[in-house]
Amino acid sequence: MRIAVVVHGYPPVECAGVELVAKEQAEALAARGHAVAVFARTLDPSRADGDTADELVDGIRVRRVVANHGPRDSFLDYEDTLRFDEAFRIFLAEHRPDVVHVQHTILLSPNLLRVAREAGAATVLALHDAYYLCHRIFLLDRDGRRCAGPELGARCERCLSDVARPGEPRARFDFMARALDVPHVLVAPSHALAARYAESLPFLAGRITVVEPGIEPVRTDEAARRRRAVRTAADPLRLLFIGTWLPHKGLDLLIDAVCALDPARYELSIRGGGVAGREDYVRDLQARTAGRPVRWDGAFAADELPAILDAADALVLPSRCDESYSRVVREARSAGLAVIAPAVGGPSEALTHERDALLVAPDDAQQLRAALERLVSDVALGARLAAAPAVFPDVATGVARLEGVFDDARRRASRAEELPSVTVAYVTKNGAPWLEASLQAVRAQRGPFRLVEILAIDSGSTDGTLEILARNGVRIRRIAPHEFGHGRTRNLAVREAAGDVIAFLTQDATPADDGWLTGLVAALRHDPLLAGVWSRHAPRPDCHPMEWRMLAEFPLFRGHDAHAPPVVSAARGNPEYASNPERFYWFSNNAAAFRRDVLLRWPLPEVDFAEDQAWARRVLEAGFRTALVPSSLILHSHAYSAWSNLQRNFDHARAMHDDLGQSDDLTLGDALRAAWRESRRDVAFWADFRRRTRARVAVRWGLRALAYHLGAFGGRWLGAHARHLPAGLSGRLSQHERVRAGG
Repeated sequence: MRIAVVVHGYPPVECAGVELVAKEQAEALAARGHAVAVFARTLDPSRADGDTADELVDGIRVRRVVANHGPRDSFLDYEDTLRFDEAFRIFLAEHRPDVVHVQHTILLSPNLLRVAREAGAATVLALHDAYYLCHRIFLLDRDGRRCAGPELGARCERCLSDVARPGEPRARFDFMARALDVPHVLVAPSHALAARYAESLPFLAGRITVVEPGIEPVRTDEAARRRRAVRTAADPLRLLFIGTWLPHKGLDLLIDAVCALDPARYELSIRGGGVAGREDYVRDLQARTAGRPVRWDGAFAADELPAILDAADALVLPSRCDESYSRVVREARSAGLAVIAPAVGGPSEALTHERDALLVAPDDAQQLRAALERLVSDVALGARLAAAPAVFPDVATGVARLEGVFDDARRRASRAEELPSVTVAYVTKNGAPWLEASLQAVRAQRGPFRLVEILAIDSGSTDGTLEILARNGVRIRRIAPHEFGHGRTRNLAVREAAGDVIAFLTQDATPADDGWLTGLVAALRHDPLLAGVWSRHAPRPDCHPMEWRMLAEFPLFRGHDAHAPPVVSAARGNPEYASNPERFYWFSNNAAAFRRDVLLRWPLPEVDFAEDQAWARRVLEAGFRTALVPSSLILHSHAYSAWSNLQRNFDHARAMHDDLGQSDDLTLGDALRAAWRESRRDVAFWADFRRRTRARVAVRWGLRALAYHLGAFGGRWLGAHARHLPAGLSGRLSQHERVRAGG
């Protein structure tokens, strides 16, 4: 297999954690017979961004591209930049990889993922930290406090106001979400990091494969293990910190804690180093440790690690952030050290509290100090933690798993470049009047997608519907009338569907043109956080004034024509959602499209009515978005009688109360007054629309409009009070129950 590795730095020039993992895995893959080449960023202020130079590092061909990360025109240009694309295209053309393994794109650009796919390579992205969720990388805010998550970029707006213009942090979040939809496979070193990504970007749920990179067990001096086993209370505890000297690693928390200890009871060696621009942070900590048994021993070569670990009794990792993996705690345990580490993230998956480590809440100075005091004073505890077994996957095991991931990515890549496949699904019962025209309009759809099938779930049609479906090439699944449910039946269609996108149409909805499906599919492809999208509705030519006005004045349709962008709804990061959720979770299954994988994970609720809105509320609160797509238009309207309108509104109001918890304070008097008011508005609207006198319209439509609205508001009032009605009366008032009974 030909493998290209992309990373933001590569040894011996850059030697932090991800860079070391990249080198270990590249060399292990080469040792297993793969042709490996590396595309790595490097810093060189004397040269221009994008300049390249080749070298051979321990048998691996490395092309270093200059990325100085200097001043940019905008905040977004630091990451959404194309300045390295051409150099990467040349590299890919020369190496011709089967797989591009992107270890990290920080200081380069996530756009390289798109370049790799355009070159025809299977693309695998490793998630080593929270960079794609957080500009500050570690999900700590600008004051160093732990962040609960980006909230669709809303928290980022506040956190990054010192470095970005308004709107740019949200744009970064959306850019990164789209970038994470590009790779064929994503891998993470821990379940904790995978879960953190899926919580913020729920479309990633189930799409991240956990592959521990593994470590090489540290070979230590047996004398060091014996020394730890026989240490007495008179011997100072030898503490060790290894890491970057920055606040996210919590070095200041450790200094605060050890300064509260008896200096005769411990020694602390601090290894690693600082970074440019944060010298004051380090100088302050060094000043605070003056006169104490704290040594600032600094950086070290890789081959010095065994001796450094031999000299210590316990490693302390006081990180504020969630460590995604932490090879250092695994190396320390393999060398026989006790460990103090955060009780979250990667360390919590490798260590067990009180068995081989003391796990503390991150950014909790009190817990950290208490753990250190225990370890210093309780010699037996330290010996027990140090002696606990320590077995972790090695690099060879991790690379063997990676080979499986690469094979999976190649299989996915062979399918993924096809146009999106679409199933159009109907839920039918006695739908003959409009069904033929609807099916013909579906067959006429044109656009960048593959219509792989039309599917119908029929619940007992007797009016010729089945014949219409058959002659239009529809795949039919028949169920008994009593098995029907708005959510249940559509979920059955989802399980049956062959397409990656499933578009639902009701049997009385007709696409208005041959672009109905294009707009829906395009919106889903553009934004991976869109769980579902729905179409704008227009009345049929024979629609009566009451429904025509309702569609013309519907707030979400008004002011949006075919050229308007999608109207996106979100719950997270939306301060208006709590006060008016219905405005945002309004959704219509009359014509809607969904990612099938999302519907399989978040199926439509099996409720009697308003399953579309109940579903929208569920996915919005899970972190997805929904959208009305104005460019996608259907013809859909009804000529309901007053009684039919009462039944439909009864079902809707009851569902809003029972399934969505909405209260309705409409009184019977309010219902009567509203019916009269809306009837007069219908007459005025139709007179203006048809350019007729109000008197003429009132004679023709006045009484029908009043009856129609009495049905609507009466049904709404009855539905809101359905729990107080006799069961028999509720059954008569419900259209849904009549349909299920076979009516």
